[in-house]
This record gives sequence, structure tokens and C-alpha cells, in this order.
Amino acid sequence: MAYDNKSSQQQGQTDYYDKIKDEILNKNRTDENEYLDNLKELVRDLLGKYRDGISSSQLRNVFSRVKNIKEPKELYSLRPKLAYIYGRPNSKKGMKRLINYMDEQIKNVDSKEKLKQFQNFFESVIAYHKYLGGKD
Repeated sequence: MAYDNKSSQQQGQTDYYDKIKDEILNKNRTDENEYLDNLKELVRDLLGKYRDGISSSQLRNVFSRVKNIKEPKELYSLRPKLAYIYGRPNSKKGMKRLINYMDEQIKNVDSKEKLKQFQNFFESVIAYHKYLGGKD
């Protein structure tokens, strides 16, 4: 993971992320519906146990930067911004887990196609967050 050396299990990383992590940047997923169901459950897990940790405004703030990126290398400038959010004293565990997931994926974005897939992933996280009752 990105910002600490604890294992996934110590951090409480979900099985849902493990199920989709290799498919997030893959345009040719074996089962799109299964991927989206697992993504929805990942967001549900982040909201459930760590409901107080992620707000819509925090997600939209980061996503506004992501959606305007045109080249994969531009995405790397987001990593320090994510580190800042992660390190803030009021950053809750749910947000920290999501930041780790995003940072792990950013490292693998090496083409415009993967950039688009990452943008779609992030947009889906925001949509499911809202759908599942995430706080504003």
C-alpha cells in the first residue's frame, strides 16, 4: 500500500478491492456487471464501517482534478495531493483506505486508455458513494 507499511489485512483492506484491483484499469473486463457489483460493495464497505471518513465534497474535490487530466503523466502529480489528504489530522480511516487504493492504481496508469479507465473508476466510486448514502 502507498502510505504505510502495514499489510492489507492489518489495514482492513476488503476482499472487494482484491477482486477488482486488476480490473480497474482493464478495458476488457471478463464480466462488467460483476466488476461493478464488487465496486459497489467496496464503496459500501468503506461507508459502512468507516461512514464518517469520506464526504462527497472531499471526493468531488479530488475528482475535479482527475477529470481534467489529459495525459497519464499528469496523473502522477495527484499522488502528493493524496498524500496530503491522507496525512491530515482529520483524515478518517475510510478515506485513508480509499487513498491507498487510488494511489496503487495511479502507479499503473501508463496510457491514455488506462487514464480513461481510472477516471471511470473514480467517477463510479463517487456515484456509488452518493447512491449508498455517503455524507455530503
